[in-house]
Amino acid sequence: MKKNFFLFTILLFFIFANQLLANQEFYLLTVKGIIDAALADYLVKGIEKAEKENAAGVIIEMDTPGGLLKSMRTIVDKILASKVPVITYVSPRGARAASAGTFILLSSHISAMAEGTNIGTASPIDFVGNKASEKITNDSIAYIKNLARMKGKNQKWAEDAIKKNISSSEVEALKENVIDVIAKDIDELLKKIHNKQIEIENKKLNIKTDSYVIKKLEPSTKHKFLHYLTDPNISYILFIIGIYGVIYELAHPGAFLPGVAGAISLVLAFIGFDSIPINAAGMILIVLAIIFFIAEAMTPTFGAWTIGGIISLTLGSLFLFPSRKFGQDWAPSYLIIVLMIILTVIIIGIVLVAIIKAQRKKRVIGKETLIGLKGIAVTDIFESGVANIGGEEWQAYSEEQIKARDIVEVIEVIGMRLKVKKIEKNKEV
Repeated sequence: MKKNFFLFTILLFFIFANQLLANQEFYLLTVKGIIDAALADYLVKGIEKAEKENAAGVIIEMDTPGGLLKSMRTIVDKILASKVPVITYVSPRGARAASAGTFILLSSHISAMAEGTNIGTASPIDFVGNKASEKITNDSIAYIKNLARMKGKNQKWAEDAIKKNISSSEVEALKENVIDVIAKDIDELLKKIHNKQIEIENKKLNIKTDSYVIKKLEPSTKHKFLHYLTDPNISYILFIIGIYGVIYELAHPGAFLPGVAGAISLVLAFIGFDSIPINAAGMILIVLAIIFFIAEAMTPTFGAWTIGGIISLTLGSLFLFPSRKFGQDWAPSYLIIVLMIILTVIIIGIVLVAIIKAQRKKRVIGKETLIGLKGIAVTDIFESGVANIGGEEWQAYSEEQIKARDIVEVIEVIGMRLKVKKIEKNKEV
């Protein structure tokens, strides 16, 4: 009996062991959009999880216009130190690995591209959208050449990706020894790299993909939220909403909620701006627009400040994102800018209408409708005196002697003085 149980246990062990070997797990991580701190943390944690669970490898499916130098280096350093194979795959069709994406692709153990994709244009830029200094450029050239050398790739091409900002299709990249394989999808990619030899921790390793499963690792809610903020459209909308909140709070002190919402929106907008080159002139123009709008709300000129604010906001919105020339990923769409400016005009218009109505109402209550109102003489009134009319004290005079606390009626308004007559004596209140 014991012998049969032992043999059964051994049989189960081999069955499960064979199953584990047959279905090797490849962890799939997805990179889409600007390379920022949130994406870097997501990739690093994904690779660490694959290492901890002894996965067969990590696949990074990438489509990026580039991103922060610091975040890119964090990702590259993790790939170089990875204990599991990292396969970077530019996909789907039409995707790209530009700028920071080029460095990540070249640092990977296996680099691949789908049909209709491209790689390159890795020249670094500063935070106002201009080409980076010679010092930073030379450092980037040395860095990318080292990555190409370590992975046995074309160092001359890597250097030209920065110096000349060249970009290559998947066919050209394969021909120039920039990538290892072209594949239409992940299944074809894994079939093509079966038995391919790579080096990890100075040891040779053959990748086995004869039987595999793909395990997709989604970014956490935190990663998704922070990465979402790097979308220029979202950052710009939050920035404008923040402006609305600040203007409302300044125009109506104590409203609290709009001010808090505006402040939070501005903070979130600047978190997004941290990953996008911003032009100082554009920021100054938008701040100037805020000042104009506040001036309109506080001392209405019935359009003068508003027109200046709209012009300043429009120019500032266009100048704020100097990297638009590098592609639509680096700036909000013109449609979003137009819609937000139109929304601004509508909101300011509503505020102006409310101000005009309030002022007209104040004028009507202040003088024209005073005639016929009744009130109380605060002091004795004859050639001069004070009467309380409509809850306000006014300078008053009369053709007859009126005693304090007599009931009076307004019969004429002359400037800021009221002509009154007595209609009842000594009213006690």
